[in-house]
Amino acid sequence: MLILNNNDVANLLSLEEVIATVEAALIANEQNSCLVPKRMHIDWGENTFLSMPSFSHDYFGTKLVSVVPGNREQQLAVTNGAMLLNDAHTGFPLAMMNAAKLTALRTGALGAIGIRYMTPPDVDTIGLIGAGVQGIQQAVFACAVRPVTKIYCLQRSQTGMDAFVTALREQFPAVTVIPCKDADTILQHTNVIIAASRSATPVLPDDPRLLENKHFISIGSYKPDMQELPDQVFRLSGKLAIDSVFAKKETGDIINPLMKGILQEEDVFTIGKLLTGEVKIDVNVTTAYKSAGMALFDLFMARALYEKASAANIGTAVSF
Repeated sequence: MLILNNNDVANLLSLEEVIATVEAALIANEQNSCLVPKRMHIDWGENTFLSMPSFSHDYFGTKLVSVVPGNREQQLAVTNGAMLLNDAHTGFPLAMMNAAKLTALRTGALGAIGIRYMTPPDVDTIGLIGAGVQGIQQAVFACAVRPVTKIYCLQRSQTGMDAFVTALREQFPAVTVIPCKDADTILQHTNVIIAASRSATPVLPDDPRLLENKHFISIGSYKPDMQELPDQVFRLSGKLAIDSVFAKKETGDIINPLMKGILQEEDVFTIGKLLTGEVKIDVNVTTAYKSAGMALFDLFMARALYEKASAANIGTAVSF
């Protein structure tokens, strides 16, 4: 069995290869060519455990992840876990890899796909709420799909902002980061806003004058009692793209607009339909996209990492 650690996973694929891999998973999901059972979601206190299986013709995989917000106080990663990849024909385990890094990469790609298909092609500034590990990935991948020159980022702490700027400059040194004290300032300077927080309540003002004709991507909320985007975003957009049908029951950014009647079921569509051409949208008006994640993205990423690592003799082989 092949073991791929954090550094292996981080460096095996280019940004565009990661995006292409996740796009392939979105298309496969639309074509119903893979099996994705509902993931197991267990809460204990403020912590969450996720078990996420998925199956394709040649491989199946299971991602086991823990989300422990209290880790921040000990300067530890909030999200941790392992991804197991198996041969679908024999059932034998092929690889075990760092799930936290894999998740960060594929979630960064999911945000970039929202930008690629739901914003104008000449976007050169973005706004960001949440400058943690996932915020960094969102910024990096956004720069990979648009000619970004400036990022307006909500500043929670100087230490966090310094870490964010350092990480971004490693890959996009020419991009300017502008710290902002509030979300209103971000909305005044950019039309594309990514929310990558763990807030239970909206991180933007519920003011249509500030929100109209802008583009919103929600990445952080992952529970029914969490909603990052305000209701006016959904009223203005009139439609909502999601990354999987499972998300309809998992996050407040989808549950609440449907429950309140702001959106109807027919207004919510999977973003894979934009890739296949089944759905078309106007990127010059308000758009909204919610990514909640899906095991199929992890399976496609694990397959791509495993095949590239095997070909390049990267990783540690162990007897199992």
